[in-house]
Amino acid sequence: MKIETMCANFRDYCERERHLATNTLAAYDQDLAEFRRYFEGRCAAEITGDALVAYSRYLLSERGLAPATAKRRLACLKAMFSRLARQGEIPATPFASVDLRIRIPGRLPRCLTAAEMKGILKEAQNASPTARLTAALLLSTGVRVSELAALRLQDIDLDQRSIRIVGKGNRERQVFLPNDGIALAIEKYIGAPESRAARPDKLLLNTRQQPASPASLRLYIKTLAEKAGLARRITPHMLRHTTATTLLEAGVDIRFVQRLLGHQSIATTQIYTHVSDRALKAAIVRANVCCLEEAA
Repeated sequence: MKIETMCANFRDYCERERHLATNTLAAYDQDLAEFRRYFEGRCAAEITGDALVAYSRYLLSERGLAPATAKRRLACLKAMFSRLARQGEIPATPFASVDLRIRIPGRLPRCLTAAEMKGILKEAQNASPTARLTAALLLSTGVRVSELAALRLQDIDLDQRSIRIVGKGNRERQVFLPNDGIALAIEKYIGAPESRAARPDKLLLNTRQQPASPASLRLYIKTLAEKAGLARRITPHMLRHTTATTLLEAGVDIRFVQRLLGHQSIATTQIYTHVSDRALKAAIVRANVCCLEEAA
């Protein structure tokens, strides 16, 4: 089987059978395009473990990709070759013959400080209703920006103060509105029940009264941060990180935070405990400094 056919079949399988999210499919498109360019004209049976090792070196050195990006490129291929092996198209996946690992330097999630959160929320009070509700929901629920853009009216239960989220891999979960103020803001935003039939079924709408895209929601947050005078670039995912860290620092069980964020593995959620530990260490250091100053 030629590389081009193999990639096309795998892409079709990911979309039609695995029902992967749009963002994941877009990432796979990049991964497969890079693979096709490098191995152009070859067949699946010609891709050996040594060839994949050489390809990984190419991604990191000649292409200069970040380790996380190169690792994702290979993860896509690993899934594709595993499927080919299961189907009997190849005797075995070439990944089985090599120990191909790309180490990613540890990096803690970037969270907002209390002052940054306050600045964004203050600016949101003077922004458009959509920008204001976007900031409030991202910070209060920890949802991904793509999940927020996809949110439909029927997913919202204001009586129960809950929202149904369809996340990665079409996994469903519930998030909860932490106070009546946000529930009332949603109710005011979507209008009276009799007028809702005339609007699109998505919660957040742009200035043309059409469903707001993830890109437009990102722009709202970027603009709010700039108006608040924040020096660094603020993204919606930083608000998600902030929500998770705040909950853990408040003593919420990590398993509940895992469910709220929609993490399949608790190991993904555990990275936020390191952020909490760092905040704890800083608080202890400040307390000890104060004690020394008082003693002096």
